[in-house]
Amino acid sequence: MPRTLNYSYDELVQKAQHLFWVEGYKTITPENLAEHLDVSVSTIRNKFTKEMLFMDSLEDYINNCSDPVLDKIRYSTKGLEAFRDFFNLLIDALYDKTFPRSCYMANTVVELRNENEQVCKLYERYFGNMRDSYQTVLKRAIKMNEIKYSERIDEYTDFLMGIVFGISILFKVKSREELKIHINEQISLIE
Repeated sequence: MPRTLNYSYDELVQKAQHLFWVEGYKTITPENLAEHLDVSVSTIRNKFTKEMLFMDSLEDYINNCSDPVLDKIRYSTKGLEAFRDFFNLLIDALYDKTFPRSCYMANTVVELRNENEQVCKLYERYFGNMRDSYQTVLKRAIKMNEIKYSERIDEYTDFLMGIVFGISILFKVKSREELKIHINEQISLIE
């Protein structure tokens, strides 16, 4: 008699996301995934593959975690303070363990690099939205006279994108307060 699934597909994606976020993609076997999801191995091999669950978990992360936060700063009325708010929110999420590990997409970029075309398309979407959101805020900051060199907007965007990924590493060696001071010092470099 076939085993009945106790979860919807979306719930399986959420549970799989947590495992992939903590352990990475490559180390997870279909058996690990089946055990974590409380489904049979045949369900993973024949119905909801490891790659399908992984891709959908990345898509879910972008749609429900990354994009809403980027939209919040994009549509804020603040200039550079929007970045301080955003980075402080990220720092708090890391220290409060809202995230099981540092940025899910950053972990995936480091682990898989350019090995999977579908993942690369998600990277492009993720980084494209980040770049667009950052540039929207920087343009607003220029209009608010918070930035002296408006012609350097592309450099500032890259610099700020580096900060967000630097946070993923620095939170492991700095206290919350030290990291927030560091972030304020970094943002002041573009004022």
